[in-house]
Amino acid sequence: MGKLRQYLIETHNAALPPVTLWRTLQRWGFTYGTGKRRSALKEREYVVLARRRYLRQKRANRNPDGSLQRPEVYLDETFVNKNHSGQFTWYLEEDGPWVNKPSGKGPRLIIVHAMTVAGWVPGAELVFEAAKRTGDYHGQMNWENFSTWFADQLLPHIPSHSLIILDNAPYHNVLVEDAVPTPQSRKEQLCAWLTRNAIPWTPDMLKPELYELCKKFAPAPTFRLDQ
Repeated sequence: MGKLRQYLIETHNAALPPVTLWRTLQRWGFTYGTGKRRSALKEREYVVLARRRYLRQKRANRNPDGSLQRPEVYLDETFVNKNHSGQFTWYLEEDGPWVNKPSGKGPRLIIVHAMTVAGWVPGAELVFEAAKRTGDYHGQMNWENFSTWFADQLLPHIPSHSLIILDNAPYHNVLVEDAVPTPQSRKEQLCAWLTRNAIPWTPDMLKPELYELCKKFAPAPTFRLDQ
């Protein structure tokens, strides 16, 4: 409060008594107390590292003049409801806001597309009606329809040796059939993977021990989309 009082004196020549200023702040709803440290704005280390790797890879694809060495293709998915419209509109005050708008949101449409620096990729547009109108639209996508679109509508319409940029949606990161088991895998799956890869294990080992053994000898993950 001392800094605020000094500011008022220097800027507005208002030498308010400290008690008067304190009571005024209280009437306005201000309280003087201990502050809290907010860690919500701090990014996790793996997010920082992932962004730096991504930016380095993009910079490595640039020529000295800023042009691209290899074409870059960006893809994503989103949704829109058929009856989507703005909440506000212009109308004559004497008539009132009588605007014919369809009732309800209507069917949910899933949209998949890709673009390059030249614009939308021709032939890559995919729009279909979702089975559900609520929830996260990612739940309406799966590996089967995404991989079919990827192979049939995207790859034939982009230049060879293109760099494809996509996010970490679950249906983008489907592992190959013989992928390393996860912590959610059953004990039988852990044992089977160790056996297939000729890694010794004993029947008396617990599931956490088997998983640690899998992690120790696990290669880099291989994704079906990369194949």
